Amino acid sequence: MTEVDVLVRAIAAAGDARRANDIATDALQKGLRHPAFHAARAHWLQLKNRHAEALEELRSALILTPRDANLLDSIGIALLKLNRSDKAIAAFDAAIRIAPAQAQIHYHKGCAHSASGELAEALRSHERAIALQPDHADALAALAAAAARGGETPKARRLAEKAAVAVPKHTTATIALAMCDLHDGAYQAAGKRLESLLRRLPAEDQTRALALGLLADSLDGQDLTEDAFEAFTAKNEILRKLYDARFGGESRMSNSVEQLIAALEKRATMPIAPAVQASAPANRHVFLLGFMRSGTTLVEQVFAAHPNVETLEERETFAALSVPCVGGAEGLEKLSRWSEGDLRQAREIYWQRVRSFGARPDGKIFVEKQPFNVFYLPLIAALFPSAKIVFMVRDPRDVILSCFRRHLEVKPTTFELLTLADAARYYDGVMRLADVCRARLALDGFECRYEDLVSGFETTTRSICRFVGMPWSDSMLAFDRVAQSRVIRSVSSSQVRRSLYSEGVGQWRRYEKQLSPILPSLKPWVERFGYPPH
Repeated sequence: MTEVDVLVRAIAAAGDARRANDIATDALQKGLRHPAFHAARAHWLQLKNRHAEALEELRSALILTPRDANLLDSIGIALLKLNRSDKAIAAFDAAIRIAPAQAQIHYHKGCAHSASGELAEALRSHERAIALQPDHADALAALAAAAARGGETPKARRLAEKAAVAVPKHTTATIALAMCDLHDGAYQAAGKRLESLLRRLPAEDQTRALALGLLADSLDGQDLTEDAFEAFTAKNEILRKLYDARFGGESRMSNSVEQLIAALEKRATMPIAPAVQASAPANRHVFLLGFMRSGTTLVEQVFAAHPNVETLEERETFAALSVPCVGGAEGLEKLSRWSEGDLRQAREIYWQRVRSFGARPDGKIFVEKQPFNVFYLPLIAALFPSAKIVFMVRDPRDVILSCFRRHLEVKPTTFELLTLADAARYYDGVMRLADVCRARLALDGFECRYEDLVSGFETTTRSICRFVGMPWSDSMLAFDRVAQSRVIRSVSSSQVRRSLYSEGVGQWRRYEKQLSPILPSLKPWVERFGYPPH
């Protein structure tokens, strides 16, 4: 038996990740090579949340054994931890080509699709895992959670209970069951499940944050608003600590918003004179935007119910273009130097991106719903001067409360919603940016209040149709039934599958005490949009 063989066996028998790492490190320092050495080091690094270093170790192992499906699976997991979903999916696909019958790899691929917002693909991967292994608890629980988010509670309960049979007290299955309880109004039952779960979860991780947010919803449902707000705050504090290094400090989006406002205000003219737009695949082009939680998902679903409309929900269609999202003076200057050829090429890239996300705009009225496309309004004005802009507004106090409450994916555009003060400051900046863009750019815009849509649905929807220049369709009245069959990316998915409801109007009053520190800063926008002061 060679020295390498002895050390590989020692790693396998170590029974302790630290000990295995020490053996592997000593072996590598001696110049010995074996995939197990790099794999042991990668495992130790992952336990320390040093995922970038772990990825390098796994790649070194893969060089030594390139057709190892388990290594490729581990590489995919590491990439997923690093928020590199596309590359993770590619790694899982490579593993599946080698070992197509391994259910766990399909499950992990589903997680990667879910992380990138590709919900239909995520469901297919999880279903494939279950087809290969009917008692795969993680895949069953993932499907249960997806069904619960969509309001399909009987299906969610059946899947979650099946997962719990395979793995008692399965964390995701418990969360799915709690979501079902909340959907059914069984707030105390949800609270009991979640309190039990929280006692066995780590102190600070994503799952604990999610469970705290759901516990807060259960407390809110019992009208225990002080306790609910405390739980919402604890949830957000965990997420803020997890993501501060990436999205906090000078890199905050609110800083970029201020830079773009200043750059627009200093320019004597708009960033670029709108050229005559070349023929586009869509008959009409509509951008649906506004601040998060302002009703954009509801309006997108109403549009989607129209037979002549194609919609696209919350995709990064402008990400491939070479102009930064909010580039301030530098970005506007770069945009101002684009030739008609540059604009034409950018439009082609845009429509390629639209199609890559599965949308088919040809011959349709194309509606792109992306709330924070407000950051791209200078680019939209340059590329699509004839586009229609539907800008949703909602009582700012309800907007901030809803953003603070909901478990939104944490990314640059949402990080500042984790504290009330940051959220209010961010909201003010985005609203001022929208005002400056309306004043300085050639935009054809329509401002729609969420509350008007709820209280006078048909009248408001007909006004939107007139603005867009599209015929009314009675199918828009049944948007909730159409939404039942659609995969909806937004956190509002279960809400828009219901018929219209007014419970979301004026929710801020129940939390007026907790919101009091930020109400003065929101007051100008409350007055500007015509909402009552109390």
